[in-house]
Amino acid sequence: MNDDEQIVRSAVAAPAQLPEDVMDRLGDERVTVLLSAATAVALQRRFPSEPSRERVLEFTDALHARFPAASLIQPAVVEALVGFAFGRGRSAEGVSADDLRTGLLVLPYAVASEEDLEGEALDGFVTEVLQSVYASEE
Repeated sequence: MNDDEQIVRSAVAAPAQLPEDVMDRLGDERVTVLLSAATAVALQRRFPSEPSRERVLEFTDALHARFPAASLIQPAVVEALVGFAFGRGRSAEGVSADDLRTGLLVLPYAVASEEDLEGEALDGFVTEVLQSVYASEE
């Protein structure tokens, strides 16, 4: 398993528990790219079409109920990440880089845990994320 794959698998295995040694080898920029892709793929799976603001807020409320630590993720962060996932590229005005990073650390796991990704389903998710990253680098 390469470092990229290890980060993606760790992101969906447990929130914010990425392997420090791999993160150090890859650097913050690469880890952010991988987490962003994992978040986008997870959100695209969660919402087959771009959700309304109301659906995003319902999802955020449910996220807070399921994961008390997720209460740190403000609705504006989830809205921004959903927008990015659906290619809106809407600015995350008023959202700090730290808040976005927290969202990137928690959302892949939160969404993947709803799907109960294991075995081939997990492999497919990881492959989809890595393919999107590698395609964007070409």
